[in-house]
Amino acid sequence: MEKITELEVLQERKLTKTSINVNSLKKDIAKYYTKEELDEKFLEIKNYKHKLLIKFLWMSGVRVTEAINLRKKDIDFENYLLRVRWLKSRKWNERILPLHPQLRDILEFYVAPLNQEDLLFPFSRQRAWKITTEAIGGSPHQLRHSFAVHWLRSGGDIVILSKILGHSKIQITMEYLKIVPIDQGKELIKIRF
Repeated sequence: MEKITELEVLQERKLTKTSINVNSLKKDIAKYYTKEELDEKFLEIKNYKHKLLIKFLWMSGVRVTEAINLRKKDIDFENYLLRVRWLKSRKWNERILPLHPQLRDILEFYVAPLNQEDLLFPFSRQRAWKITTEAIGGSPHQLRHSFAVHWLRSGGDIVILSKILGHSKIQITMEYLKIVPIDQGKELIKIRF
């Protein structure tokens, strides 16, 4: 199935370069996948651990290095929380994220035989990258973009999204608003003048 970008949608609606500068918009759009595209790709992945890694990246929005550093002890199944850690400037940082109930159920089954110190995804960063590119034709970071776009299109709050993604400034997260301009128009219609 061919991927349709926001740029193509705008062009189909016959918006001209004078109404929207399509060339500048093209540079601002990060590559992402829709839920439907990912659902199709999940059907094709045969290796369960690979499928789980990709689903985890898609449903959590974490960076690939955060995912491969996760241990069983980092998941609080009772409170639906996930503690992610990452190394920056030789110092470990961490943040606590909400865990979607669907992802929680999948993980609870998957980690049952693991010890508390065991890694959820015992892959190197390069191996995780290769698994993702072979399975979906894109990078792990594109799954992060997909999570963010899906969050915003589903009506999620941008401030909460910024915290989940671990962005240091809200302006970084606001870049995703460039991807969903058509969705912003849907919100404008709701306003009565």
